[in-house]
Amino acid sequence: MKTKPIIIAAVAIVVLAIGAYFIFFRGKNATSAKEGEITQFLKNFNRQVEKGNLDSLNHYFANRQKGQVLNTLLTTLINDPKAGNPEAVFNLRLDIDNSKISFYNPALAGVTIPVTFSGDHLTTKHSSLTFIIQKDEDNRYRIYSVDGTAFMSDYQIYKGQAWQKNYTDKEIYSPATLKAFTDAANLKVRYDSVIWFSHIKDKTYFYVVKGNWQWNYFNGDDKADSVKAYQIGLVGPDFKELIPAKYDIIHSIGSSFPGLVEVEKYHKRGLYDLSGKVVLPVEYDEIFPLNDSENIAAIRKGNDYFWLKSDFTVSVKEDIRISDIFSKLKQPASFTLKADPAGNITEFNSKERHGAIYLPPSYLVDLNLLPQIKEFQNPLRKHVYFDEASSEYIVKAKALPVKAVATDGGNWFQTAFYSIRDYFIGGRSEFYDSSNLVLIDNKKNKMYAYALRTDISNEEGGADYSGKCNEFSVNTVTDSLLEIKVTSTADIELYNNKTYLGELPVFHYLKIENGKAKETLNTKRVFSFTKYQKMDDHFINGCYVIGKLDDDGKYKIQSNGAISAEVLRYMKNEIYADYNYKFKDKRWTEIFSQQFYGSYKAENTNVQDSLTEIDKYNIQWIDKKLKSLPVIKKNTLALNN
Repeated sequence: MKTKPIIIAAVAIVVLAIGAYFIFFRGKNATSAKEGEITQFLKNFNRQVEKGNLDSLNHYFANRQKGQVLNTLLTTLINDPKAGNPEAVFNLRLDIDNSKISFYNPALAGVTIPVTFSGDHLTTKHSSLTFIIQKDEDNRYRIYSVDGTAFMSDYQIYKGQAWQKNYTDKEIYSPATLKAFTDAANLKVRYDSVIWFSHIKDKTYFYVVKGNWQWNYFNGDDKADSVKAYQIGLVGPDFKELIPAKYDIIHSIGSSFPGLVEVEKYHKRGLYDLSGKVVLPVEYDEIFPLNDSENIAAIRKGNDYFWLKSDFTVSVKEDIRISDIFSKLKQPASFTLKADPAGNITEFNSKERHGAIYLPPSYLVDLNLLPQIKEFQNPLRKHVYFDEASSEYIVKAKALPVKAVATDGGNWFQTAFYSIRDYFIGGRSEFYDSSNLVLIDNKKNKMYAYALRTDISNEEGGADYSGKCNEFSVNTVTDSLLEIKVTSTADIELYNNKTYLGELPVFHYLKIENGKAKETLNTKRVFSFTKYQKMDDHFINGCYVIGKLDDDGKYKIQSNGAISAEVLRYMKNEIYADYNYKFKDKRWTEIFSQQFYGSYKAENTNVQDSLTEIDKYNIQWIDKKLKSLPVIKKNTLALNN
């Protein structure tokens, strides 16, 4: 999972993220770009947009940028049903004459183009689209990168508004939804907001709020532990308050146990039933639903563990091991969600936000296997655009659990490793990948979760694995520091400008501190270990996938297996680039200008005094490895002329 992010914020977004946003000058013989020429280039581009010539538009982009994501952007700009965009129901115009042009170097410019949306019975809206344009060695202008985040977000919102103008409420919303809108409006006499309603067996329950409802705060954008400005409760089908409006989170009905509702306040958890009775006081730190005939859950309060019995009574304090709990968790190790597993449909009390939401049990959120709130397509609404809704959310256990290998004889950890893939309905890419590590600390009897970044490319969304590599291992460095090696996807340009490192083993170092797992290393180097540890063979042993671009810009796997001399050269020169070394071979300057974004400056002709003892050791170590490999060209090494 890139992180991302973010994941998608307010609406589903299509972004053409072709490498880094700031792509640095590649051409070696290009003349300076001129503002007038760029404007004319864009006017020609816009004429092809207006004519709907998709094939012609593709030629305005550098070869590496061809593909489905680019076609999605272009059909959106053309905005014509005849050009493959059946959702075009309004006008879209690029205002080339008022574009803002900024030069990053003599041949490279960023251009922000104003975009206007308009239509019958619709308010005109404005957005923008940014191109990075370069004049190449043949003195031709090409678009090398696009930032379409704001544009596609605004486009989707406007499209949703345009769609709804063509249909009546009865054509868009189900009878149950329309009735819930009316009932929710009546409940606002007693509450400040009614944010969601949940349909369960022909009955509707309402999530009500007292105070200032803050969606971003609830959805994880603000993780501060301060008192929230709102409190959530639950009202039943008879409009009686079942759960008082005094909680931070009320999970989906039945998500933890059938007929029960999990609630949270100040990170303490408890349970209600649907009659409004407190089943478990809201004073426990964790609730782990179990597949067990006698005990339906293990519950933790501080460092003490208890059983929640099938009759909902709580045992005396028990000697419960977290490693034993993990093997009995109710959710299977691998699972796929397409909707609320309980079969309920929970909707936004909104005529603009259309997804069906699922608020999973707290333990799945704690383990980073699900976000605090997940949206799926809502079957009760028609003729609408489903903002950030997913069609399928897949969690796969790739190692469950394995013992960490100890280097000092003190093996306290077990680990589980998951891959997570989220398929969006019209999202910014077809899928979004992430990976997650669960640590079981047998010494402290605690469990921690950490989201691993296993896509280190500059591509938006998730890069797909080739299947050639699938490595995962954990070493215990100390009783609180772990080394995790995991196969990751990448897009690292090597010395041959059509050759890329596509997959490689990446090392992460996690420290357990203050009850949380966090990464300890902070470096822009891809091979981070070269900065912090003296190398040995275990750092380079593993599976590497090298790909090459053909003349059509298509990426094809060229080789896979052990590390190559070309990757070792990159690893070595990356150490020098970290200190802004000015390479005598300009090709290396181009590579690290791109890979390090704007943080690399080719300004130091000698960095020997800056190199640490670890850096020097690792450079010598890599040199010895290179001597055992086929002879390489002289100018590909960092310090050779």
